[in-house]
Amino acid sequence: MAWLSLIGYHIRYNHILIFTLFFFFILARFVVPCSTFMLEKGNVLIVGHNLDENSFIPGCIVVNKRGVAKKGISFEELRTGMKDISPPLTWTSKYGSITYNPFGRDFPDGGLNEAGLYIGEMTLVETSFPQDETKPKIFMSLWMQYVLDNFESVEQAIRSTDEITLDGWGWHFFTVDSNGNAAAIEFIDGKTSIYRDKELPVTALCNSTYTTEMKQLAEYKGFGGEKPVVLEDKKTPRFVHVAHMLKKFSPDKDSPVDYGFDILQSLERGGTQWSLIYDVKNMRVYFRTVKTRKIRYVDFSSFNLSCDTPVKMIDIHDDLEGNIKDAFSDYSVELNRKFLKTAVENLTARDPGTEEFLAPGERTPQDLIDNFVTFTAHTKCRE
Repeated sequence: MAWLSLIGYHIRYNHILIFTLFFFFILARFVVPCSTFMLEKGNVLIVGHNLDENSFIPGCIVVNKRGVAKKGISFEELRTGMKDISPPLTWTSKYGSITYNPFGRDFPDGGLNEAGLYIGEMTLVETSFPQDETKPKIFMSLWMQYVLDNFESVEQAIRSTDEITLDGWGWHFFTVDSNGNAAAIEFIDGKTSIYRDKELPVTALCNSTYTTEMKQLAEYKGFGGEKPVVLEDKKTPRFVHVAHMLKKFSPDKDSPVDYGFDILQSLERGGTQWSLIYDVKNMRVYFRTVKTRKIRYVDFSSFNLSCDTPVKMIDIHDDLEGNIKDAFSDYSVELNRKFLKTAVENLTARDPGTEEFLAPGERTPQDLIDNFVTFTAHTKCRE
């Protein structure tokens, strides 16, 4: 019987391994580079992000409210419908936020809250999340919303990684706060690695481990090596380009937002779907997408962030320009379902194996959509 129990133990953990390896296979076929940086000098504090993919990525911008009661859920529960055995995680959002979301409300790819805290993700194939069944387990995308809902500093965001476990697929994270603190958060070999302060001399993150990026950078002029940095050369690592441009920024002659978009354009390697600039000092979000290259923006001050007013949503690809505050729609289950349906259909259309990953066994992609929608629909205003 002890032997049988041991087999059960290995089957359970081999399932996690198979799950992870399968997604790495998906990553290898579909993922192309993404990049995030912080530009901070004088009164300038902006965060820039490119979401890259070699096929179209739908999504939405969401204005999330403070005072909303929420709970955690793991990705395994979302995809299989099986209740997770980890301890529950509940919270009431302290801060409103503006996020960019590929999977509808509460499941962002990144964003900024009203306290000036930013967090965003990039693919990292080497990711292996720590496992601890005594801690609440939360889908890594929802964890980013949890961070934005609850915290105002990079230190608090880092601390939360000791209190929960993450599941999902291969991501690492970049976070910035209103005081100009920044950190890269990675999970390698089941352990958490944090880079900040002196360990983060270049405030950027791409798709290799931070240590790997810094080793490559050391080969280039201005960073210890002899290789020239040629911005026109797209074979040069993106991290080298962003490090060079961050170093060359002059607040006296360069417009921060324009310069931020110039950095993002220099990092494009084909397939950039969304480019976003968060002006943390002025609490404004700028973005453009592959469908609409015109720059749109929205201010935090344009929205009532109390939860007694509706959450707001807009298609990130809408053909608009300038201030888009009046173009947002009120959140509804139907609107959220529309965004999720588009996202899941887009993913499953790329490769037959993706459908089995998202909806294993006898489940269907519609079951996954229903789980995402139902989960978000259960949130309630507590103010």
